[in-house]
Amino acid sequence: MNMKIFYTFGSDERFPFQGGWIEVEARNIRQAHAIFRAHYPDRTQGVLNCSDYYDEQQFISSGMSITGNRGAFCHQKLTA
Repeated sequence: MNMKIFYTFGSDERFPFQGGWIEVEARNIRQAHAIFRAHYPDRTQGVLNCSDYYDEQQFISSGMSITGNRGAFCHQKLTA
């Protein structure tokens, strides 16, 4: 069974987006990170190019799915 991981962005202009998130569906967190990195490579090796990431339950609990993140919503959905 696949899981969803949500990669969020802050205001730093070096992020691929300011606000919002990328949703990745994968078998596990390791695969999700690999998929994310294939599209949005690390700026610093070993550090994901995003502000934070959440599993589905954490993301729903955050309220971002309803209110958005810094005025933005989902930019892209990626799958394995």
